[in-house]
Amino acid sequence: MKILLLAPHPFFQTRGTPIAVDLMLRVLSERGDQVDMLTFPEGDDVNYDHVQIYRTPKLPLIKNISPGFSWEKLVCDGLMFIQAFSFCFKNKYDIIHSVEESAFIALILKVVFKTPYIYDMDSSLSQQMIEKFSFLSSLRFIFNAFEKVAVQQAKVVIPVCETLAEDIQIYKPKRVVVLPDISLLNYSAPNQEA
Repeated sequence: MKILLLAPHPFFQTRGTPIAVDLMLRVLSERGDQVDMLTFPEGDDVNYDHVQIYRTPKLPLIKNISPGFSWEKLVCDGLMFIQAFSFCFKNKYDIIHSVEESAFIALILKVVFKTPYIYDMDSSLSQQMIEKFSFLSSLRFIFNAFEKVAVQQAKVVIPVCETLAEDIQIYKPKRVVVLPDISLLNYSAPNQEA
């Protein structure tokens, strides 16, 4: 299977979502899937069989990208969209695996290139935006509408917990597969000994 993986965060860093993406890449690599991964410029270089990692351009003012919404992530997401569009123009992917907000990039790519996507959902982006910026609460219906479209158009939504899976049922997703976080007691980061 040929997969475009959109990972909108620094990779690899030893923290939540990058660890989940690392575990997924290990499985896809072992299965022999061909993966083109697009991620942010920061992070440690790692190698997997059958996986090619591409990064958005490094810009001088963008450093130490942290989790959650920020103008730095917004700029990197824009660059990711341009690169992802170019990748889909040049390659025929079987599926796009989109992590968090990259589901909106995948949604546009689905419309243009007819490539289905998976929405790897760690949180409700709508809820996250309103919690971080309370002045946006009057726009909740707009954020919910965008999230609803992204969920409904995904071939599969993969939330990290049952609560999130239950919350998105109001959007009537096609298919939901809960993939809960696992214990990382025996986890070893890439390029490190177990």
